Amino acid sequence: MQISQHDNTTVFSWDSSDPIGVDFRNLVKGHYKNMHQQNIVIDLSEIKSLKPKHVLEFSELNTYNKKKVLKSFVVVVGTMSVSQLPDDIATAPTLQEALDIVDMEEIERDLGH
Repeated sequence: MQISQHDNTTVFSWDSSDPIGVDFRNLVKGHYKNMHQQNIVIDLSEIKSLKPKHVLEFSELNTYNKKKVLKSFVVVVGTMSVSQLPDDIATAPTLQEALDIVDMEEIERDLGH
């Protein structure tokens, strides 16, 4: 797993040496405790056979980060269809688009929306 910092956002990127699913979520959760006051982006775009269940593994962190920390949480899904995912999980096809979503949500929070 690669962890990178972009302004006020921490990006957790899956790489080919990482497990998929619950085990990867647990890896992220282990590091999340140190970065939970930040916007979070989970980049799963390198997983070749990404399935909705892999994204749904992050539902709990998504809810916590948005409702308790009041920060953004976005999952990068590459070319996977997001039609089977709930609307409350923000997704983006690329890392840049995920960072753009975070920026837009930051502006909305600054404006009190």
